[in-house]
Order: sequence, then structure tokens, then C-alpha cells
Amino acid sequence: MSILPSLQADLKKATVKELSDCIKAINKKINPHHSLTVSGRKDEIINRLVSFIATLLTQNREETLVTLVRIVNENAPKKLSWNYENGDIIIDFVKPKRDSSTNIENVEFVANPFLKPMKRLTAIKICPVAGQSRQSRAFEFTLTEEDRKLLATNNTVDDRPPYQIRFYCARYAGRTDKLEVEFPNICELKVNDSVIPGQNIRCLKGRPGTVNPPDLSVMSKKTAQNNLELIYINSSFPFIATVYIVERTPVHHLIDILKKDRILSKGDVLKQLQEVQEDADIIMESETLSTKCPLAFTRIVTPIRSKSCNHLQCFDASTFLTMNEQTPTWSCPVCYRPIKSWEDLIVDEFFAQMLLNTPRHIDSVRVEPSGVVTIIDENPDLARRDEEDEEDEEEADTPLVKTEPEVTILLDDDDDDDVQVSYGSPYHATDTINIPIAVAPTPFEKPGPSCMKKRPPPTADFDVQPTRKRTKKKSDVIDLTLDSDEEASS
Repeated sequence: MSILPSLQADLKKATVKELSDCIKAINKKINPHHSLTVSGRKDEIINRLVSFIATLLTQNREETLVTLVRIVNENAPKKLSWNYENGDIIIDFVKPKRDSSTNIENVEFVANPFLKPMKRLTAIKICPVAGQSRQSRAFEFTLTEEDRKLLATNNTVDDRPPYQIRFYCARYAGRTDKLEVEFPNICELKVNDSVIPGQNIRCLKGRPGTVNPPDLSVMSKKTAQNNLELIYINSSFPFIATVYIVERTPVHHLIDILKKDRILSKGDVLKQLQEVQEDADIIMESETLSTKCPLAFTRIVTPIRSKSCNHLQCFDASTFLTMNEQTPTWSCPVCYRPIKSWEDLIVDEFFAQMLLNTPRHIDSVRVEPSGVVTIIDENPDLARRDEEDEEDEEEADTPLVKTEPEVTILLDDDDDDDVQVSYGSPYHATDTINIPIAVAPTPFEKPGPSCMKKRPPPTADFDVQPTRKRTKKKSDVIDLTLDSDEEASS
């Protein structure tokens, strides 16, 4: 116990308030049932603490001693610096109060598809642990002429600048790569004469990386020095922070990348369904799919999902990416599985073709294990309204073309059999998908020789379809299992 006199002498550096705060924290976190007395003279409080430490050392309560050392360091950070090693408390006389940012030359944050750090404007600084006392870290930068020109770049896509100034911060545990953006729970960020409150830069509880680095562009001075200060309190972990000029990628560009490079073909989807169906250990049942995005409850335009998800249900690319641009949660809205990277997202060609062959008023379809899709028409009265709307749009946008006389097709109401309809594919599995400009034929025509005679042959530019009338029908079937050759011959 030769360390006890040294601890007692070291504790005299702290103030009475700091020592009282230490005892309060000990009573709360370590000794709630046998609380130590908080009041008294400074020597009495120190003797009380040393006696309690001696008891813990005698009983070899290592975990409790680690907690006690952390409490002492948090409540008197400028006066005391202890470590617990090899069963004993060591007073760290060597620990200097210096800015450790000079030892860190670079940091790497987890990739964000919307924001790409281009140039670091300030030094990288470590924000130490903060107890009940207030801590702060100051940052300064002045924009160069090159920086100002970059930030003044015009945006041709949307009304937001393509380059911005962002403040990055993350919990620091010794490593400088794969950092997730996170700020102390109680903090504020001062930018010149402006203040960003803590609630605006707080992550979802227990989920680092669910907040964006704040945009400082509007608050920054273009020609004078910019002064920033991160103020925080009651932080059990150190943080690391700096400022970057970032390049912003709009949602529209990300969707273009998905539609060009990340397509899961219809053939691959059908192959996956076949493999599951052939597995003797799995009983495959039909799956009901919604044509509406589970996030916005509007009709899906560009259907995407994660390639690690096992379901066929997709969600809309624009809605999903826009929501994650605001709050980066990155989880599947169908099965809630985490999506580790936006590169896991794919455009589902099978789902896209189903949408093209499904009237706009249809909310859901049923996919059989074989890949055949059955339309679930809960509002057949809306079908004619959709057709009339489409006709109005075509009259406004399409030049006059000579069409065949109107053909009326009467479906037998007494016939309960599903109507099997095969279509020419709006695009083939090997083609680049372009959603949603392809025009699909209506799925309500019953096949037969008379119908085939009435259909004019497709041209290189477009296929003019005759106007049709239909009676109410509970369901129609779309066969998406045909390959390109079979679709052409049908």
C-alpha cells in the first residue's frame, strides 16, 4: 500500500468541489448502498477517498478500481491524471498538457455517397474526455482564392452548391480510419457569430454515423479568418475533429449510377426463385408485392433493394436516397436489415418490368414461385379512368397517327380462370434499363386469333395500340418468366 501516501498528496491538487464531485460520482456508480459522506474539510474528504481506495486495493476489485480512476480523471482533468495497471494505481506524472493534433496527419471517415472530403482546412484536433467541467477546442481557417472559386461553382442539377464546408467529428479510440460521424451528447458548435445547437448534430441514440457533418458554408467568411469552437461537457470519450471542403453528389446522379451499373437482371431474379424452389428443405409460397414504396406510400418509379436482402419487395430509389441524405440510417425499409454501403443497392429488373406491365391504379401483385405475376385488382372501376388519363396524355404528346378502328373485347364474367398474357418485354435482360420511359402494352387483352389480327405490327419507333374496353375482372396474370426469344414468338 505504499502508493496511498502518493495518492493522498496528489489529491491535494484538486479543489474541494472537484473532490466532492468525485465522491458523488462514486456514490452513484460504485457505492450506492453505502454512500460516502460528501461534506467536510478538504483533508477529511481526501482521507475518506484514500481509505475507500485502500479497501478496493485490498479486495483486488479491479473493475471497480478502473471505474474509480476514470471518475477521478473526469472530475479533476486539469489536476489529476491516474492510470490503473497491474493491480495498482499509478500517478501519471509524465502526461503533458499538449495539443496532440500535430501527431495526426490524416483521418478517414466512413464513405458517404453524398459527401466526399476534398481538402482539409484546419488541423486535426483531439477533444479530451470532459467531466462536469466545460471543455472546448478551437479551430481556425482562412479560405484561399482557389477555395473561394471552388465554393462559388454553379450547380446545374439542383439549387444547392456542389462544394461545401463541413465540420467532421468522431469518437476517438486511437484509430484514424473508418471513423463514423458523431458529436458529444452535450455540445454546441460556434462558427464566427453563429451557433449550431447540439440537438442539430446529435446522432440517433446508440447509433454513431446517423448524423451528417454540419454545413458551415453560409456561416463562413470568404476573405477573413474563420473561428470555430466546439464546446462540450459530460463526455466519457475523447473525440477527434477537423474541417473539410467537400464535394456533394446529388441524389439524381446516384440514381443514374444505379440504373447504369447496378442492375439485377430479370433472368437472375428468376434463377434465384428457381434455386429456392428446387431446394427440398424450403417450401416456397407466393409473395405479395406492393407497387407503392413503403417509405413514401407512392408508386415506385425506380425499384431498388439491397443485394443481401432475401425478399422481392423493392422501394423507390429517389425516396430512399433523399431520406438517407437527410438522416443516414441506411437500413432496408422492408426487412430493416442494415445496409453497410450504398454500393449494396441494386435496381431490380424483374420488379421494374412488373411495374411497366401493371396499371397505375394497382397497388399490389402476387408472385408465384415460378415467377408468374398475378395482378390483384381491388378497384377495377379505376382501370378505365387510368386508360382515359393515358389517352389524354398521348393526345397531348404524340403526333397524329392513323390507328385501327376501336376494338371491344368482352371477357366472360362467368369464366373464373386467370387469363395468361405474354408480352414483348419492354427491355431485355441484357439491355441497359431506362426507367420509366418504356411503354408497356396493357395486360388486359385476352389472347386469341381475332385479337392478334387486330393488333398492328410493331414498328421500329413505336407500337400503336388500339383502344380497348374491358369489363370488371378480379385478377389478370402477367408471365414475366419468358425469355427474349419466347416473348418475341408470342
